[in-house]
Amino acid sequence: MSAEKIVEKILSDARAEAARILESARAQAAQIREHAEREAQHQRELILAQAQQEAQSRRRAQLAAATAAARNAVLETKRALLERVFQQAAERIKTMPATEYKSWLLRLLLRAVETGDEEVILSPGDRQTLGEALVREANSQLAQQGKKGALRLSLETRDIGRGFILKGKNSEINVTLKTLLRRAQDELEIEVARMLFGEARR
Repeated sequence: MSAEKIVEKILSDARAEAARILESARAQAAQIREHAEREAQHQRELILAQAQQEAQSRRRAQLAAATAAARNAVLETKRALLERVFQQAAERIKTMPATEYKSWLLRLLLRAVETGDEEVILSPGDRQTLGEALVREANSQLAQQGKKGALRLSLETRDIGRGFILKGKNSEINVTLKTLLRRAQDELEIEVARMLFGEARR
């Protein structure tokens, strides 16, 4: 074979090898590009899903905060209304006529009696104006009910405002206006809160 043909053969083989290498490189590049696109799409989907999840979490947190704020506002409003109602009730009892006040005290006293021989402690003003008559009428009604009617008006007075303290041998029952209203208000606030939070959960 002549030198020219040998050179031509080498060049031809080199061109063929170069073409094969180039085709292989193109195929690998296409595979790499396809894999990269799939990976990029997967990453986009992950980022989008994470962003949506974070947005939903933020929305849920904002909704929970708004719900709690609204619930607290309603609760505070109800508490303020209760406070006003109890203030009005206290004022009404403080200013009720003497005969009506005596009847109110008598009903409370009859409900509070346990043994029928306790001491009734009043404020100085109530002891002076109502004490003897109140205890006498309470004993009379207890006797009519078949109970022991031996209540005694205590010589002791206390600065308790409206109401009384029923003193037994080993205990005292506080039936003052302040205590009654505080207890009723506490119970109603608990009930209002229970109703409000119960409604919020539904």
